[in-house]
Amino acid sequence: MEELCWINASVTRLADATVSVDDRGYVFADGVYEVFRVYAGKTFAVEAHLRRLARSCEGIELSLQYSLEEIDKAVHDLVRQSELESGIVYLQATRGVAPRGHAFPLNTPATLMIYTRSMSFTHCARQRVISVPDERWKRCWIKAIALLPNVLAKNLAVKANADEAILVDDGLVQEGSTSNVFIVERDTLITPPIGPKVLPGVTRELLLPLAQSIGMKVEERPIPIAEALAADEAFLTSTTREVAWIGQWDTRTFGEACGEWTRRLSDAFRPTPG
Repeated sequence: MEELCWINASVTRLADATVSVDDRGYVFADGVYEVFRVYAGKTFAVEAHLRRLARSCEGIELSLQYSLEEIDKAVHDLVRQSELESGIVYLQATRGVAPRGHAFPLNTPATLMIYTRSMSFTHCARQRVISVPDERWKRCWIKAIALLPNVLAKNLAVKANADEAILVDDGLVQEGSTSNVFIVERDTLITPPIGPKVLPGVTRELLLPLAQSIGMKVEERPIPIAEALAADEAFLTSTTREVAWIGQWDTRTFGEACGEWTRRLSDAFRPTPG
């Protein structure tokens, strides 16, 4: 397997790929991104990721020079060319190369970059998480590359020997620094609704109907931190985690093994490549 990079239809080795220092993604973090999973050489949930890409581009008024169909083909072709079996495809779109200035440049083509990376994954991994104040902006539904507040929150978790930071705003659980958050109360699955502080995660989107299919009730509503810490089970979802159970949240321990509903959801989610 060779890690490859596609930049505006030009393919090179990832190690050799470059972009201009005047690219607005580098100068202003003026762009959006997506991460696709690859199982057995096949990309997973591409349509859902591309729909979110389109929403994110609309959210920052970014026009791409490629259609979603062309991007879909580029992703699949790059996975095939790189002979990637298990890993990720990272896609980033920026407003392109222009002299530094805050106003959007006129007639500047966007930069679209896609690369492949080999990666192994742990099914239903245990996570230790901590709560941190949510200091992000109010457009978290856009999958923007301006992730410094998330990076700072994640590193608070690392310093506390935890795997993830759970962002809490005015006493309400929002999401993890790199994940969506769920709790289980009896047979009910509860997760914060999509909004200014909650990203519409693709794994989250796929999991909600799965929960109903195995007999769970589903509620999308605000979750006070006190309720989360008193829940029967809790877990995180993301493209790279799939379903990862929370074993410890702050000082609350959720048991020594993955909860029954979390395990059933994790097993039901196991993707069928395509």
